[in-house]
Amino acid sequence: MDPNLSLANKLALWLDLMLVQSIPIDSRRAIPWLLWAVWKNMNAVIFASTQESLGMQSQVKCNIHANWRNDKLHCGGSWITRDHQGRVGHHAREAFTSSPDKLTAELRVLIWILQSMQDLQVQEVVIGSDHCDLVEAIKRPNDWPRYRWLLHQVTALTREFPLVCFEIESSASNHVAREIAKSVMRNSMFQSYLALSGPSWLHDRIRQESAF
Repeated sequence: MDPNLSLANKLALWLDLMLVQSIPIDSRRAIPWLLWAVWKNMNAVIFASTQESLGMQSQVKCNIHANWRNDKLHCGGSWITRDHQGRVGHHAREAFTSSPDKLTAELRVLIWILQSMQDLQVQEVVIGSDHCDLVEAIKRPNDWPRYRWLLHQVTALTREFPLVCFEIESSASNHVAREIAKSVMRNSMFQSYLALSGPSWLHDRIRQESAF
């Protein structure tokens, strides 16, 4: 790469690599996450005179939610990560096509989240959901034959991590993830995104939720 290129041109070249079919899909999917990590690392050096590893903390807490209304409408999915001190790492939002029921929507969102954690090179993750059936289905997949294929994908993805565990959250302790997911349909926000830290419009609630 030409060292004289502007930052914008360098970023464009990296993003263009996502269209190169000869590059493995996993490598192409990792490009945006790598650029985020580089940006975060650069800011840490400039503003705090510190330098972080490109990998996240070895273990993170990830609160998740799927906002499902009915089998005709799109649903919204979200996740937000925190470290052991409750500090927010990243959060993301995604719109999904209609699902026949709530648990199908939850499983589809979970698959997206596990793939996102892989792309961020998270090694150990504790996933918190306020949907009890989701956690029960993961623990006892044979009791949920209707969802066999989705549960098989979840199992295959979890085996790629050194550690993945699931916790049942209350609605109060999962409020931020719920609100981000609800914004998809409530505000017609169908464009997916990934961001560092938490959304500014939920800043106060994030501070309160960290106490849980």
